[in-house]
Amino acid sequence: MKRYFIRVTQSIKRQNSAIKRNALIPLKLGLLSVKRSLAQESRETKVMLITYKRFTKGQASKQEMQEAHRQFVDVIRGLGLGVLAVLPFSPITLPFVVKLGEKIGVNVLPSAFMKDLREEEVIEIQQEIEMIIESDDDIPSTNNKA
Repeated sequence: MKRYFIRVTQSIKRQNSAIKRNALIPLKLGLLSVKRSLAQESRETKVMLITYKRFTKGQASKQEMQEAHRQFVDVIRGLGLGVLAVLPFSPITLPFVVKLGEKIGVNVLPSAFMKDLREEEVIEIQQEIEMIIESDDDIPSTNNKA
């Protein structure tokens, strides 16, 4: 009887651990998605700062400035959500605010968190960002001390 009880409890433990692993998969996928989106926002923000730096030197085009301004708006959106994340009951209020924004027609989330981008577009954007960062590193800085 004791052996039977041990086998049953071990079987139950294995089933519970399998259930826990399967339950964690969607959570892990969601966290990976957030990580990718935050990494993309970080890269875009670096490009924005580089563009503003180039603008001060008179080297940025109008199109680059428009992209930088769009990214600045995304940074402001992120800051707004960050303020809401600090408030009490944020696990309830954040999804509510996002859904309310969708109903009203206001983008509350930064562009990196939008799901309408295809994977190929994301890869192309990342390659463009890397090219801009590399080209900015190639530009010699001029320190004129007169």
